[in-house]
Amino acid sequence: MIIQSNRLYLRKLKNDDLTNLHKLQSNANVMKYIMNRPKTLDENEMELNRILQMDQAHNQNFVVMAVCKNEDNQFIGTAAVIKNENNEFEIGYRLVEKEWGNGFGSEVASLIEKYCFEMRKLKSIVATVEAKNSNSVKILEKNNFTLILESIDDENGELVKYFRKVRHSY
Repeated sequence: MIIQSNRLYLRKLKNDDLTNLHKLQSNANVMKYIMNRPKTLDENEMELNRILQMDQAHNQNFVVMAVCKNEDNQFIGTAAVIKNENNEFEIGYRLVEKEWGNGFGSEVASLIEKYCFEMRKLKSIVATVEAKNSNSVKILEKNNFTLILESIDDENGELVKYFRKVRHSY
């Protein structure tokens, strides 16, 4: 376990997470705002292998973790912290559709923030969300992320909101 909240924890992904990862990322609704299509089993297997290789190499610029429930250790999604092309650490997460509406999105966002600021000692984090993804926009706003920029995505022509949160010293 990497970090824990009341209901959830983040842990490293493992080889035997492929079935759950595929279930998550082969869902068209989950992937709608990410790549506008579900991923195939081959794509998910290649992605998991890449994640595991990055983890073995201790690459802190590309970290993807499993999101699990405390009560039964059930895999319900993934959380990521990835250094983007602007040299910023960008966060993201995906949750299985059956868990939507349970407040887990906000809880995962808080866990990722805690991981980034308390464990990794990062100075700031960013998140990019399609404007149409109103639930994710609300979660970032609820977690006090600041809207920095709105722009049109070159790849899909959609309006994208770009948020940032800065670590406060105590």
